[in-house]
Amino acid sequence: MKAFAAANIYILTALSGPKSTVINGDAPQWNTDLYDYYTSVIDSMQNYTNVLGFFVGNEVAYNSSTSSAMPFVKAAARDMKAYIKANNYRSIPVGYSTNDDADIREPLAAYVNCGDDAVDFLGYNLYSWCGHSSFIQSGYGQMTGRFANYSIPVFLSEYGCNVPSPRNFTEVQAIYGDKMTDTFSGGIVYQYFDQPTGYGKLSLFALVFCAKSTPFLQIF
Repeated sequence: MKAFAAANIYILTALSGPKSTVINGDAPQWNTDLYDYYTSVIDSMQNYTNVLGFFVGNEVAYNSSTSSAMPFVKAAARDMKAYIKANNYRSIPVGYSTNDDADIREPLAAYVNCGDDAVDFLGYNLYSWCGHSSFIQSGYGQMTGRFANYSIPVFLSEYGCNVPSPRNFTEVQAIYGDKMTDTFSGGIVYQYFDQPTGYGKLSLFALVFCAKSTPFLQIF
């Protein structure tokens, strides 16, 4: 963490760890065991000033049949925000990362951004720009329009296609171009280190790297 800080690299990290600590969309729970685990991560990470934020979940609701899990996600976000405040930690945002399921993407985005228990930011996982695509062809234009009036920060928490290969990242110019930066706060390439999925650039361990004005890492 100190090495990252020295390089002006900020961290976005998940509060969950092993599978048993993830809010499961197929059988969702928010209980004291999960609460204790998530708060322990906050306790261990909050003192690092280059921690940019915490993810309370990643693609917990991945289709319409799992959308009933979202109240558990919002409960977790509510409790973690309250925990940070109660312990007089510095203000660290707590957010959620969602997939691009056409049936739930709009109501889910609205749901996590409503009420006193709204999340602080939304990450959006999107793999629609493949190869030499375009702002319109990829659906980036429609997506940007959907979030044009969104009231919390939103960014691409995962992006990139590994087919065709090699990846040429032509979407980067659009993500940081004039058509998107008023709405989206940049994006995170999936992924830096490689796994069997073949999305990575280096053959080691799973991490994600990206930058807008300042570099940051996302750790799931």
